Amino acid sequence: MKSGIKLIAAAVLPALALGCATAKYIDHDGRDSVVNVGQINTQDWIRAADELTQSLLLSGAIQSVAGKPKVLMIGRIKNNTTQHIDTDSLMKKIRVALNKGGRALTTTAVGLDGPEDASSKAVRELRADDEFNQATLPGKGNLVSPDYSLSGKIIQNDARAGRIKQSEFAFQLSLTDLKTGLAVWEEEKLIVKQGSRAAVGW
Repeated sequence: MKSGIKLIAAAVLPALALGCATAKYIDHDGRDSVVNVGQINTQDWIRAADELTQSLLLSGAIQSVAGKPKVLMIGRIKNNTTQHIDTDSLMKKIRVALNKGGRALTTTAVGLDGPEDASSKAVRELRADDEFNQATLPGKGNLVSPDYSLSGKIIQNDARAGRIKQSEFAFQLSLTDLKTGLAVWEEEKLIVKQGSRAAVGW
């Protein structure tokens, strides 16, 4: 019986070790990251967000007044690619950079499809609830209206030549001054990837 258990263990342990041998940590934007020609990878989000943020900061379109950051709302980011993607991967990185730089704070209380975080409104609805100490609730007129809106589009164009496939992803952003309705900054960054396929399949 013991010899049977040893045989099973001898067969299973190498298999488990082999299954874990290929896993490793890598730099998220390094050369070892996986690259898919027809998909947006992590390093693509990072590169596009970094370049768009630098362009926006250098443009001077957002200037804090007396050290007070401007208020930014996130408009609609259209996905014109062939894949289902979470555009927050791009916008969150830009928002964090603007916040850290002291240029802009993002309001989560206003959005084209409703607030990103409905808590600001939910807590104000407690004004009608006698169970809550009304003195602890936010007063009227405290929510801050945004100065700017950041909107954009992600476009994908594919091309093939023999066994070579190429995908181009265009990340387009516009910053709108909500007082005037004018786009005070616009930028486009391209990510172009190319790869070859095997004789059978892709």
